[in-house]
Amino acid sequence: MSKQLQPQISVVVAALKPSYGIGYKGSLPWKLKKEMAFFKRVTTNTIDSSKRNAVIMGRKTWDSIPTKFRPLPNRLNVIISRSYPNVNIVDENVIQVNSIEESIEVVKNQKNIENIFIIGGAEIYNAFMNTKNLVDNLLITEIENSNEVIEMDTFLNFDADKWEKQSKTKLNSFINEEVEDDIEENNFKYNYTLWQKKN
Repeated sequence: MSKQLQPQISVVVAALKPSYGIGYKGSLPWKLKKEMAFFKRVTTNTIDSSKRNAVIMGRKTWDSIPTKFRPLPNRLNVIISRSYPNVNIVDENVIQVNSIEESIEVVKNQKNIENIFIIGGAEIYNAFMNTKNLVDNLLITEIENSNEVIEMDTFLNFDADKWEKQSKTKLNSFINEEVEDDIEENNFKYNYTLWQKKN
């Protein structure tokens, strides 16, 4: 009998270079339809059709999703908040937990999960990224805007020296699709990138 592979853990985030800003006053300072479609495809698609992916987020991120769009469909939604007293399986698509460790344990106890995606907000991203040997991949949409100064007050605590940007071929292979380069939308230009921890 073959050994069950553990699902990989990937952070999925859009960030404005060079400071890797990810938000302003609790919301995104951009509206990028193609990027949102990319996020949906990456976090939903699986190679094994009998499996689904898990998305892990903080309660504020959950609350920011319009009610009609949540839970995010065809994915297991795991919400972290210190205010939850213990693990609460709301239904087959939503589980509430009160810590990062609990979120991973709960997902790994599910039998049909292919990949785990961390989808925000900043506190959750940074806690996952800075816990040793926890995150396997960073899927960062690197956004640029050379025309104007974009105000940001929330940043990714991203130490590029500890991570290595992978080739486009490796990115395409990882997400199982061919990505565009230098996408331009609403005065922003962006590229999808894959980073992995340096040994």
